Amino acid sequence: MNILVFTSLWPNSEQPNFGIFVKNRMTRLAQLDGIDIRVVAPIPYFPRWLQSSLIPDHWRRKARILNQELVAGIETFHPRHLVTPKVGMICYSQWMARGAEEVVRRLHAERGIDVIDAHYAYPDGHAAVLLGERLKIPVIITARGTDINLFSRMPLIRPMIIRALKRAAGVIAVSQALKERIVELGIEPAKVAVISNGIDRDTFFPMDREAARRNLDLDPDSPIVITVSALVPLKGIDRLIEAMALLKYQRAKLYVIGEGPQRAALEAQIRKHALTNRVFLVGSRPQWELAAWYSAADLFCLASSREGCPNVVIEAMACGTPVVATDVGGVRELIAKPDHGRLVSSSSVESIARGIEIALESDWNRDKISAYGGANSWDDVAREIKDYLERRIAIDGACVS
Repeated sequence: MNILVFTSLWPNSEQPNFGIFVKNRMTRLAQLDGIDIRVVAPIPYFPRWLQSSLIPDHWRRKARILNQELVAGIETFHPRHLVTPKVGMICYSQWMARGAEEVVRRLHAERGIDVIDAHYAYPDGHAAVLLGERLKIPVIITARGTDINLFSRMPLIRPMIIRALKRAAGVIAVSQALKERIVELGIEPAKVAVISNGIDRDTFFPMDREAARRNLDLDPDSPIVITVSALVPLKGIDRLIEAMALLKYQRAKLYVIGEGPQRAALEAQIRKHALTNRVFLVGSRPQWELAAWYSAADLFCLASSREGCPNVVIEAMACGTPVVATDVGGVRELIAKPDHGRLVSSSSVESIARGIEIALESDWNRDKISAYGGANSWDDVAREIKDYLERRIAIDGACVS
């Protein structure tokens, strides 16, 4: 089966940790017999020669990304497409399809594409459906969270999401909660498979907590809470900082691993609450280092206002770390039992603070948490994906004939 992965959520030379959950799924799928994978990962156009420090760094980095590269051994192409920031969102999928069409046509001519595997319903999924219809290639769309939970509420975007999901040969949701939202949009339930994210057991497993703290130069005695997140509003890092200010445990420390546009605002908030010796913005860290952070922590906390199937929750639990998380999206499906963590309200800072306090006071069985978190590997996910693709391609072919 020749699969073309079509997604803007894919690592590149400038952003090696970007879209890592898509990469993990597809690299494992590529290892299965009879599977050939190529990736088209469209990039918003920005002039390469314009590298002034006055230009936001993320735009300069996009301009430096190569047109073609190998990512984890997979041939990856980065066609450029027009994007007008903050305006014109209704045109994004058409622009993306237009920018990628020449590359997709060439790849199809070189080695026929059996299916386009698109990630994110809009703009990626709708763009993929436009290309699939032009080239007569079936398309499978994986919905991941914000595309359905937020974008489908936008009056001008909603019809395009519905059209893409209906015209696609199949739809994958990363949680049951997300499937329910998709079905509410009028999509046939039998067409939507729930296939959650997996875990890399070779990377995420329990380490000795004392050794992990020594290696990371962390206080051996303080209660430590960590979160792994982009510094963007929907991840609720500001609410988490507010919760730290309310904690009765004044020795507790929070380490925020990740980067993003909210850094300056969050640093100001930390200073405002006099938390500079208790809350630390660590920045991005490679996947292999995250396991040490999870293992070193007493608790992992997720404060998002929206989620699909957050891999960071699975990773933390695979390392034996209990989780306090806001009850949004598919998170409830991950923290299925009170033995694994606690669910709190996303709208209440007090609820988050109280959840952290109770979790720090609880006696957790970290071995049991690890066994649960590491139960579903990316290899398991890859086999599920392969079976689903084969079934939906067969159904689509029967319908066409």
